[in-house]
Amino acid sequence: MNKSIVLNEALSIPERVNDFALNDKNKYSDIAKLIVEKNIQYIVTVARGTSDCAALYASYMFAKYLGLPSYSMPPSIITLEKSKFDFSKALVIIISQSGMSEDLIECENMSKLMGATTLLISNNEKSPIINNCNYFFNINAGEEKSVAATKTFIMSLLIIIKIIYKSLGKNIDKQVEVFSNNLIEDSNNQWDSNIINKSIETGFIISRGVGYAIANEMSLKFKELCQEMIEPFSSAEVMHGPKSLIQNSFKLFTISLKDKSGNIVKKDSKEITKLTDLHYEISYKQENENTLFYNSFELEVLDPIIILTKFYPWIINYSIEKGLDPDNPRYLTKVTKTF
Repeated sequence: MNKSIVLNEALSIPERVNDFALNDKNKYSDIAKLIVEKNIQYIVTVARGTSDCAALYASYMFAKYLGLPSYSMPPSIITLEKSKFDFSKALVIIISQSGMSEDLIECENMSKLMGATTLLISNNEKSPIINNCNYFFNINAGEEKSVAATKTFIMSLLIIIKIIYKSLGKNIDKQVEVFSNNLIEDSNNQWDSNIINKSIETGFIISRGVGYAIANEMSLKFKELCQEMIEPFSSAEVMHGPKSLIQNSFKLFTISLKDKSGNIVKKDSKEITKLTDLHYEISYKQENENTLFYNSFELEVLDPIIILTKFYPWIINYSIEKGLDPDNPRYLTKVTKTF
């Protein structure tokens, strides 16, 4: 057992996914029925921090697979601006590990008053939001003690995937169980944190589509655990100006998923990767010694979970090697008050 709490939580992800696969009791068919019967015509997500990265992922996924317009709504639109909406055809999804943030509680309450069907995705069965929302989906990741969320983020993605597949009339429970066993078998094949330059603390992490959504979560972990300004960008958007920052004293990470958007990342970034020697590619193809390799699963929609299952222990070990304490990120607390 490692001394680091957050590292142990990150390393437990394969077992937690397996437990989730075997014991998930969330009623996906209820949400799927609303979507299939056209009672839901668009999705609004409300979240903060790591959960907001899961919300961005959800926005891509609902649009990509179900053709549902999706909007990640800043809580302040409701809590501060007091904006009013017709949410009669909206599914408002609140994503929160703790389910205790006052601004999210207020957003759920006001969204429901504006006609929304509300769904809470949380790891806390005692969240006060549960008393008011229409549906509660349990992340069921076990207690997450660390400030930096890891396993709860993974489970949030898995819940989103299962909502989408149930809405498509597909049952992927067996595939998720096989997938979890593959994660367990692959748990000894960790990425080497020593290949990353520790003296450079600025850079980009770029991808497209769903890959861009998880790039946002990775960027957040670089900031909160490693105190490095590694900014997320679409590989298309970075060409519109931000590429001007790239030079040899600059780290560049690229994420290539095995989908249409992911496969275009290499083409998009061909020019800018030549501008720095510090290019690290997260890829299902073993390109060179700076490749952070992952084995793509037969159900490719689960690949982001594979990547993050490898990324979390890697970034935590990297933080430790830098002389930082990932269990106590500077200035941060588990539940942040912004309202």
